Order: sequence, then structure tokens, then C-alpha cells
Amino acid sequence: MPDTRNARSWILIVCYLPLLGVFPLLVGPKSREVRWHARNGLLLFGGVVAVAVAATLLSLLFQRLACLYSVAMFFVGVVYVIVVILAIVKALQGERLIFPGLSRYADRG
Repeated sequence: MPDTRNARSWILIVCYLPLLGVFPLLVGPKSREVRWHARNGLLLFGGVVAVAVAATLLSLLFQRLACLYSVAMFFVGVVYVIVVILAIVKALQGERLIFPGLSRYADRG
């Protein structure tokens, strides 16, 4: 029989992986903490997608800034990976990493 603590750890890790956070919401345990982390991870990814869409539109509207698009998205990607790693570590320690402006929506639902 698998260790439930080990299984919970894997579920918490999946919560913060892009688009895979949907699975703990749909088929994962009905734990309030797991569901919060899944919603928080999806909101974080949605924020990154919103930044990417806005940066794409700006680069299309202002052609002279198009060269900065790849540099900006590189930094957004690096920051996203660092924040996801921090969020996973906090989740495995039983804590929550609060993202200003986003995490308050994870409490809803």
C-alpha cells in the first residue's frame, strides 16, 4: 500500500505544474489544502499567460519593441520557474506561498 504522505507530496507538486493542476481539482483528494494549492497554481499560470498575451499584443502594436519581447518573456519564464519551485517547497512544508493579487481568488470556490 503506498504511503499516503508520499502520494500527497506528489499531488502537491502536480498542483503547481502548468495545466496539470486541473487534475487534483477534478480527480484528486477532496482535501481543502490540496484544492487551494491547485487553484493557486492555476491562477499563477493564468497570470503568466495574461502577461504573455499582453506582451505579444504590445509587440504587434509597437514593432520597434518587438525585439524586447523575447527578452521580456525569457525573464518572465525564469521568474515563473523560480516562484513555482518556491511554491512547491512551501506546499511540501505545509505552508502557503501567497501571490499578491492572485492568491485571494484561490480561497474562493
